[in-house]
Amino acid sequence: MTPRTDLTRSLLAAVAGIPGLRPATSSTTPIGSRVPWNLDASAVAVRDDVVEIRLVALVLPLPAVLSRAEAALHAVLEGTMWKDARLRLVVTDIDAAALNPADQAR
Repeated sequence: MTPRTDLTRSLLAAVAGIPGLRPATSSTTPIGSRVPWNLDASAVAVRDDVVEIRLVALVLPLPAVLSRAEAALHAVLEGTMWKDARLRLVVTDIDAAALNPADQAR
């Protein structure tokens, strides 16, 4: 394992603990479960100066959920060689259910 791989796993674990977000991956179909690697890792790019995480929003409003994500993810970066890197959260999609809160109540 490399430090980048370890950081990617830690960042994905933090995202998993944030209600209303999930990693934006290239496949959400059952075939994705058959590949021998974690597809969620494709949502994370770790460079020396920028850590980028691509996300799908499952709830709105975005500012509230992204503030929680920012705090949780900065905590993961603290104490690593990326503590001073810029954290970039990119919302690539909004789940349709987030646009119809009445559907979520059912």
